[in-house]
Amino acid sequence: MSEISRLHGQLFGYPELLEIVKAERDYFRGEACSLKDELEGALLRAERAEARLHEVTLAMADISRQAILTPQRSSVTEVMMDGKSLLQLGNPVGFRTKPK
Repeated sequence: MSEISRLHGQLFGYPELLEIVKAERDYFRGEACSLKDELEGALLRAERAEARLHEVTLAMADISRQAILTPQRSSVTEVMMDGKSLLQLGNPVGFRTKPK
């Protein structure tokens, strides 16, 4: 085992190995900082998306509530046209004129 260590010491001097390790450490520190910045950006985007989703959910709930509470005032009458019996829809839902 000591023979292997002696051969490694001859192939790579300890100062060179130390410089390699320091360079790798610096590289990984930079990568960690880059990933941290990326994570912070992703968290901010997620928070904004969650807020928008909440707003859309509230809007959809309000629209649904309004649709349920609005009385449906459609009516159907039977009319004769050219000898045929037709159904005429009066005040169809969704075609109401908006109040001004």
